[in-house]
Amino acid sequence: MTIMIYEMPSSVKEMFEQGENSYRIIDYSINEMDNIQSMQYFLDLIGAKSENIETDDGTQMVIIHPDFDHKLVIDSGGLADFYSHSFDVSIS
Repeated sequence: MTIMIYEMPSSVKEMFEQGENSYRIIDYSINEMDNIQSMQYFLDLIGAKSENIETDDGTQMVIIHPDFDHKLVIDSGGLADFYSHSFDVSIS
């Protein structure tokens, strides 16, 4: 049995509505990823576009949305292997 856990927002807007939060992806059915690759995967899954990304530092992103006055900072990290990833979101 393959483990697949996707605890994350469904869109950039939903992420902004939820504010500070922690998300995770655990999926042994996909190729292994480092923290930079998992950040891009996370952003792709929530539909982030280039206009949403204010700053890209690889494992940390500053995200903006036209409906909100604040920014979000996303930090990607690992959860012990290359198939388990965490994303901590804080308000900036």
